[in-house]
This record gives sequence, structure tokens and C-alpha cells, in this order.
Amino acid sequence: MIKLVIVNEEKCNPEKCAGGQCIAVYSCSWKIIEQNSPYDKPAIDLKRCLGCGRCTFTCPMGALEVIEK
Repeated sequence: MIKLVIVNEEKCNPEKCAGGQCIAVYSCSWKIIEQNSPYDKPAIDLKRCLGCGRCTFTCPMGALEVIEK
């Protein structure tokens, strides 16, 4: 099994993040989380995700989740 991090679309709410900026984008050392512009939901490059889960601790909404695939 491979571990990956996904964005739970139901929990993700950039409106509640400071300035609409997802702080999890800055928590990933490998820069695989991207947010096109403020108030957009972030996207994770699953081909590059290591599944470490570090980013899951930074999201105040709990919208980033580790899954096994």
C-alpha cells in the first residue's frame, strides 16, 4: 500500500484561512501542494506526494488526510 495525502473537499474552506491563503502550502518541504490564487482550494500533486503527512497537522480545518492506495 502507498500512503498519499488528499484534500477533503467538504472540510476545505479557504474563506476561513488568513487572506484565503492555505498555510499547508508552505508546510510541504517538497512543494507538492499548490494554490493557484487566494481563496482557491489547494491541490496536491499525487505523483510526487511522499505521504509523510506533515501537512495534515497544519490545516486548521483538518482538510488534509492521509489515505492508503
